[in-house]
Formats: sequence, structure tokens, C-alpha cells
Amino acid sequence: MPNGWNTKTQIAADPEIPLKKLAMFFLKALGGFLALILLAIIALNVYLSTRPAAKTIKDAGIVSIPTPFRLGRPFIDYMTINGTRLYAGYASEGLVGVVDTASNQTVATVDGLTRVHGIAVVPDRNLGFASSSGDNVVGVFDLNTSKQLQKIPAGEDPDAIIYDDQARLVYVGNHNGKTGMLIDPATEKVVATIPLGGEPEYPQADPTTGLIYQNLEDTNELVVIDPQKQSVTKRYKLSPGEGPTGLALDAAHHRLFSATGNRKLIVLDTGTGTVVAVLPIGAGVDGAGYDPKLQRVYTANGVGSMTVIQQDSPDEYHVVENAPTHFGGHSLVVDPATHRVYVAYFGSIAAYDPRP
Repeated sequence: MPNGWNTKTQIAADPEIPLKKLAMFFLKALGGFLALILLAIIALNVYLSTRPAAKTIKDAGIVSIPTPFRLGRPFIDYMTINGTRLYAGYASEGLVGVVDTASNQTVATVDGLTRVHGIAVVPDRNLGFASSSGDNVVGVFDLNTSKQLQKIPAGEDPDAIIYDDQARLVYVGNHNGKTGMLIDPATEKVVATIPLGGEPEYPQADPTTGLIYQNLEDTNELVVIDPQKQSVTKRYKLSPGEGPTGLALDAAHHRLFSATGNRKLIVLDTGTGTVVAVLPIGAGVDGAGYDPKLQRVYTANGVGSMTVIQQDSPDEYHVVENAPTHFGGHSLVVDPATHRVYVAYFGSIAAYDPRP
């Protein structure tokens, strides 16, 4: 080695050496991280495939909505059923998927939106209304042709949307805007914007009174909206529930089922707001549904399960099981005619029939 030559001199003379070492370090770290992710995915799939079969439901097929390939995680958000048609908000693709429930096949798509969350169907007007948070609008489309007709300006981050048949109004919750919006489907115009005092998640409309029940995720509340008065008339605390998302309604017995992020289902009396029962549910819950004939409450849990709860009476319930579903299954809808349950996970929808 020449006199005066040392490592420091070499590094100073060749600055690429530490950069190469740094790059190699990051490549090795990235490789190790990716290997851990791969092992976690393999372990998760092994776990999911070895779980015992569900006692209350059985597989009835997978629904795929054809879309062009693109990078990123596919994501279907809310779904709604009207007759033999299931409408799915394909948020990551900016479209509405229309599925024939008799065949589990996609029959049409509604394009031209950005980030679709939910769909409200108004049969007597032959119209669908889709909330789109990417451009803060509600898209109106023809149910027969699946063609978009117009876009109605909404509030900030329009999310879940329903049709209040008794009030003859479409209701959409603007999540980040913390408002609820009423749309007249006859004129296709906004008739009221109502401050809610919190971030709205899923709502329900009472078919008899027309009152709208709305979960507020950040304040752990459920508010009652009178569409005639165009205001919030009552506030109910959901304690011990925290972070309510999915909401289902038993209109006949005046019961609400609010699924909360701390793994609880809160059962409320719609008239008084009294908590009549609290049930444990799975982790990662987003959606909830109710089958009035079977008297079952379902919650979709993102960890890959669906909590099935039997209603013994309006005030008494018991958990039957956490039935295995697909990882990422976060929202659901129940077909009242066939009792089939549809669970959305990533870019697909799994169908389940109740076991006898």
C-alpha cells in the first residue's frame, strides 16, 4: 500500500464507494421487508384456508366486475340491492357495477365518475344516484341504459347515500364536510344541506316515518334527521361503542344496529335512543345488515370474518359465530328476497347463502 494511503483517503478520492454501500444496504433492507410481507401473506392464506367451515352460511359464488388493469389496490365500497339488481360502488375505478343477482354476473357499468362510494336507487323515477368523492358530486344515471345523465354538486367527501322512500328524497352524508344533504329526485336538485356536528358514516331511513338515522364516526353518536324539518332533531350516544360505521335497521321492532370500531354492535331503541344490547363482533368492521325474516344481524369484519347474530327478541340477542369470509371483506348487503349476503372485499364481491 502506498505511503499515506488509507481508507479515509480512498473514500475521499472515490465518493461513489459509500454511495454504493448505502444503496446495497437499502436494497438488502427492502428485500428483507418484501420477504416478510410475502411470508405474512402466505401465513395469512394458510390460516384462512384452514379455518373450519361456517355453520350459518355457505359459499354461493364470487362476483367480479370487469375493469381495465391498473396499478393500485382495487376497492369496492358500498352496495345496494333493488329487485334483481345489485349496484356496487367501485371506488378505485370510479364506476358503478350493475350485477344480476340471479346469475351473479355483471350486466353493466356506469362510467364517468371518479371515486364512487354508494348508490341510491329511485325505482319510480328510473334513476340511480351515486356519491363520488373524487369530484364531490352525486352522479345521476338511468337505470335502464346505465348512462350518466348529470352531476349534482355535493359537499366535501360525499360518502354513503340512501333513498328515503317515505320522504321521497335522496340523502347523502358528506363525510369530511360533516353535513347531510337532501336531494329531490323529481327535480334532481339539492333541497337542503344539514350540519351534523360529526363525520357521517352509514345512514338508514325509517320506511314508516321517513326519519333518517345517521352514524357519526368521530363523535361516537347517532343522530336523527327529520327530512321535513331539514334538521337534526335528536342525538344519541353510542357508548360503549366507539367509531360507528355500519348501520342496519329492524323497522318492525324499532331497533337500530350500529357496528363500531372497538368491536361492538350497539342495539338501540329508535324512539328513545336507549341501548338495549351490546354484542361482541369481529375486528375491522365497516358494514352491517339485517335480515327481517331470518331475524339475523350481520357485520362485515375486515379481518376476514362475518359476525352472525341471532335476534331472539327485540331486546335479546346472541352471537352465533364469526363465520369465515375473505380477508378485506369490509361491507355487506342482504338480499331480502333470497336472504343471500354479499360481502365486498377489494375488487370482488363474495356471495353467501344461509344454511338451513
